[in-house]
Amino acid sequence: MKRIYFIAMLCMALVSCNNEEQLSAESNSLAEKELNVMGFSSEEKMEEKINEIVAIKSEYQRKVLADFNRQEALKGYNVRNKSTSDSDIKERNEAIYNSLKVYHNLVLSSIYELRKQLKFTSIQSIADEINSLNAVDPEKAVYLTKTYRDLLIKDLKIGVVSTIFDGRTSNVLNADGIVLINGKKMDYDEYFSVPGEKNNTRRYVRDEAVAGSVAAISRDYKAFYSAGREIHRNDFGVKFFRYFTELKTFSGFSPMPESFVECPSTFTVDPSSVAGFALSNTVAIGDYSFTYPYISGSGVSVRYTGGKINNAYVPVGGKLKATFTTTIGGINREMSCDLEYKEQ
Repeated sequence: MKRIYFIAMLCMALVSCNNEEQLSAESNSLAEKELNVMGFSSEEKMEEKINEIVAIKSEYQRKVLADFNRQEALKGYNVRNKSTSDSDIKERNEAIYNSLKVYHNLVLSSIYELRKQLKFTSIQSIADEINSLNAVDPEKAVYLTKTYRDLLIKDLKIGVVSTIFDGRTSNVLNADGIVLINGKKMDYDEYFSVPGEKNNTRRYVRDEAVAGSVAAISRDYKAFYSAGREIHRNDFGVKFFRYFTELKTFSGFSPMPESFVECPSTFTVDPSSVAGFALSNTVAIGDYSFTYPYISGSGVSVRYTGGKINNAYVPVGGKLKATFTTTIGGINREMSCDLEYKEQ
């Protein structure tokens, strides 16, 4: 009998240890970053892997938003969402904050799942993790930001971090900013320099000449607009451009008054809304070489990207008439803008 009891207790101890090890491995996924380096036989193979990772992340983002929306739909609306009493304001803030934590916990789960799937932690993954930890675990977000400060840039307006690399290639760079091609560290600056006669496959590279500002603000709910150009390279390494417009929404929360996190919203944009591009930003409003629309949609951002253009233009102005709506925490928040702007 004692032997049976001993065996049972031993099994329970082993299960407990396994669970603790699993949780420890998930929470300390960065501990093995020195051994975590991606290697490719060629630049083409690296680009294929980047495309694969970007596609997986897009699918994860779609699932996260769908799961979150289903959960939020069960809450309904708070009938006191326009009350100005201190108790109701506190209740609203708590409801918003709790829902933001739910959303960003879902995002974090997708980040950690991707790491498991790839058996790799990229510097882009760390930046994504920090941006969601701001809502879930601010102390850990600060720690990671300090740890990787040499490879990160922080937006001083809203506190969101990004890598010093482009948003695509950073998905295959490890936590030290390293990727191997033919067993050698890739020279990032050389890789993205204007090529000579080398035959390299380089597709989307990065965004540049991006301009934008605040579109609308309602207390701690903010919307931003931007326009710019994407650098691409064709199969022969020749550079060309695609131009884009983008809208994003963020929400603040009481525990960290000066910090904002991505906030799912519905973007309802008037068809007259466009960003204008020209060869120089000295042109008058309306005197554009071409325009691209701002578009409606849902999520934390919506982006429109146009077709291939060989010349380098800059965003010089535009007009935006739009309504931004979110029901985070069952609290209906809405703000609008109707503006005509010129970039400096």
